[in-house]
Amino acid sequence: MAKIWYYYSAAVAFLFLHSSAAAQTMHVVGDTTAWTVPSDPNFYATWASSKTFHLNDVLSFEFTTGQHDVVEVPKESYDSCSDDNKIGNTIETGPYNHTLNKTGTHYFICSVGQHCNNGQKLSVNVVSGSSTTPSNAPSPSSSSSPSPSSSSNPQLPPPPASAAPPPALAAGSFLITLSFVLGKLVL
Repeated sequence: MAKIWYYYSAAVAFLFLHSSAAAQTMHVVGDTTAWTVPSDPNFYATWASSKTFHLNDVLSFEFTTGQHDVVEVPKESYDSCSDDNKIGNTIETGPYNHTLNKTGTHYFICSVGQHCNNGQKLSVNVVSGSSTTPSNAPSPSSSSSPSPSSSSNPQLPPPPASAAPPPALAAGSFLITLSFVLGKLVL
């Protein structure tokens, strides 16, 4: 019986962690380049421009401890590559995961030597909403004038199709299946 409880608890913990992570995206800063002095001073600006950052997404700064650091700073400090007005602590141990918990623009620099002046700095704009927001929303009509029927009888677009059941339903189905399988294995 204790063995069943152990597996059941592990499954619940997994589902809890998995479902809370589903609402966020992990962005490895610089992708395979990671957090280092780039060969192109505009590298991180280009990297960030190809991404959309949502509230509660995570920036993963992958760097070697002792070679780089991560400092969140205001725009003025970002522009001048200064950590004089840092926001929070200087992170000197890599890798470091930073949760984007406020909307707006966030600025990060490396304060080691001339790293920031050589392009090791990042600004990201964080928007509200979830990273898992469906991208198949209907596009606006290209017609410039409404049709006669639309003004008297407006039609709502159909709800977006969902390929997966709601998370609670999926988790419940998984737990029921797991309980059944474990019950058969142990008995």
